[in-house]
Amino acid sequence: MKKLLTIAFTLLLGATLSFAQATGGSTDKPAEGGKKTTTKSGKKAHKGGKKSKKNSGGTTTPPPK
Repeated sequence: MKKLLTIAFTLLLGATLSFAQATGGSTDKPAEGGKKTTTKSGKKAHKGGKKSKKNSGGTTTPPPK
């Protein structure tokens, strides 16, 4: 019986955390006037340029003349 309770609790906790992560987990209410008082400081996306492909050592066709 104790194992069943442990498994049920673990599944419930996992589902709760998964749901909170999928929805963002934010429950902040806007202050008066519809504006939030905190500044936005979330994670920023990684901005990177195109990465060059390194030559694999195989034969390649020469560029046209």
